This record gives sequence, structure tokens and C-alpha cells, in this order.
Amino acid sequence: MLRLVGFFVLAVAVTALLSQLPVVGPVFRHSGLFGLLLVVALLSFVFARFGERVLGARRMRAQVHALEGVDSAHNHGKIGALYLARGRWRAALSHLERASQGEPDVAEWWYRRGLAELAGGEAHKALASFERCAGLDEEYAYGMAQMKRAQALQELARPEEALEVLAGVERNHGPSPESAYRRGVALRSLGRKEEARQALAEVSTLARQATRYQRGTAGAWALRARLSRLL
Repeated sequence: MLRLVGFFVLAVAVTALLSQLPVVGPVFRHSGLFGLLLVVALLSFVFARFGERVLGARRMRAQVHALEGVDSAHNHGKIGALYLARGRWRAALSHLERASQGEPDVAEWWYRRGLAELAGGEAHKALASFERCAGLDEEYAYGMAQMKRAQALQELARPEEALEVLAGVERNHGPSPESAYRRGVALRSLGRKEEARQALAEVSTLARQATRYQRGTAGAWALRARLSRLL
């Protein structure tokens, strides 16, 4: 009960604060109950998201603690994967290095290690990791290992090689918003402007054709393509 009262007191205080701001102030001063309800909805959303993050962090700490109970390459790989999933590539990298050294025949560890290295700006190391992964399983993660290999090549200013890799990805899996975007960037690096423009324009078409669970990611690639065409 006290939490509920405190929540509504906070909502009233935030509404009063917003009503004093230069741009939105007049809106909130004249919105009455609607303004208060809007603040309640926004605060509810913020607190819910914050609670999810706190709960997720606690759950991850518990999982890491359990895995640390047995010092094995496999467990280090799992710990690295947990950190990587939360965007903590620095924490992930040391675990994934130990995993790939201890279990060098497991493609997953090389793939995830490459992702962490790429996030850290170490494209040379990432390329080597993705190539090790592809050597064990050429189509690991439904072609994403090769896609990331192309990204590393592009970051190393090797667009011709990136195009060769992307051609293989699209031949085996069909074009996707990401592959078309990366193809456009590589073509532009080679001065093939018209082909690059066509590839970047293709991204939006592919994004519209994406399945429901892919639409969020596809839309992000379409936005990147549009921005790239403007630059």
C-alpha cells in the first residue's frame, strides 16, 4: 500500500515538474487528469523495464556463480556467452579465449570470441576467429559466421574479399537486409557507386519482406541503409 501511495506521489510531483518546463509545460498545465495518467503510464513503463534489467542481472550473476563452480573450458564458454548476450564484451572475451583454447574444435566458442573481438575493435583477431569457426562449420549460425567474417574484412579495408564472402552467404541463404547493406557498403568502398546505390535501395525491399520476428532487426538495417544513402 505504501509503495502504491509513494508511486502516485511521485507521479504528481513529476507532473508538476513537467508543467513548469518551457515547451511541454503548457500542455501539462491544461491536460488535467490526462497529463497525470500519461505520467503514470510512463513511470510504470520505466519501472517495469528497470525491474526487468535488475532481475536479469541477478539471474545472470547466479548463473555465472554456478558455472564458476567447475573450472572447465566449456563453462568458461557459457559464461562468456552470458556476458556477450548482455553486451559486456570485455568481460566475455577472457572467458571465450579460454573456451576456444580449451575446446578448439567447438565452432561456437570461435564465433562468440570473434563477436567480442569485433565489438572491441580488434578486426584482425575477429577475422581469424571467424575463419576458425568457418573452418569447423562453414555455415555456422545459418551463415552469420560468414556474415561477420565479411564485416571484419570490410573493417580491415578489404572490400573485394568481403564481397566474395557475401556472395557465398547470399548464394546459400538468399539476400537479407544485412547482407544487402554490407554489399552496398563494400561496393561503395570500391567506387562502384551505382551498384552500391542499388544494393542499399534493396535493403528496404528486403526489410518489408521480413518475417514478423525479424522485422525489428530488418527495420534497423533499412534505417542504416537510408542514412548511408544520404551521406
